[in-house]
Amino acid sequence: MVKQNEKIEQIVARLGEKIKTIRSEKGWSLKDLSHRSGISAAAIHKIESKGIQPTITTMMKISDALGKKITNFVEEETEARDAYLTKSKERETIFTFKKGLDLQGISATKYGEFIMTAAYATVQVGASSGKKSMSHSGEELIYCLQGKMEFNINKKTYYLKSGDSLHFKTHLNHGWKNIGKDPAKLIWVLSIATS
Repeated sequence: MVKQNEKIEQIVARLGEKIKTIRSEKGWSLKDLSHRSGISAAAIHKIESKGIQPTITTMMKISDALGKKITNFVEEETEARDAYLTKSKERETIFTFKKGLDLQGISATKYGEFIMTAAYATVQVGASSGKKSMSHSGEELIYCLQGKMEFNINKKTYYLKSGDSLHFKTHLNHGWKNIGKDPAKLIWVLSIATS
């Protein structure tokens, strides 16, 4: 039991460091992460400097804003690999606050080993990214397997149907919506800008 408690303390002690590393790699200020997560910049600074321990709700908001699964912050470090195979039945669910969006990871599960991350996405009828547009560093590539999607990028509208793809720079304001009569199936790739 003592070893388990020590392990938990080590994981909790590294939370702030992991958040700061990912935030810095994205080129985000504390204010940027605060805006995207809804957590105050002061609280994020205290978490990063080990001044406070975040609640699970706070960690969920921060991990979603950073585009990471919450498990990324609590898993033990493993040896980096140069190749990953994800079997269709072994895809891990990627947590998101977007209602009607189901993401299953199809790429490396650890942040930082590759500059891309990808998901098999199911978007329910009428589901959208929300009223406010998004922007962040990097690029996105979406390949539509089935269904009909609408993407608004920098006030321009793009329509995707089965077989279509869309590639764009994510610093542009963007949003999406399933405009079809059936759930849409997509391959969604995000490339993180490197410094």
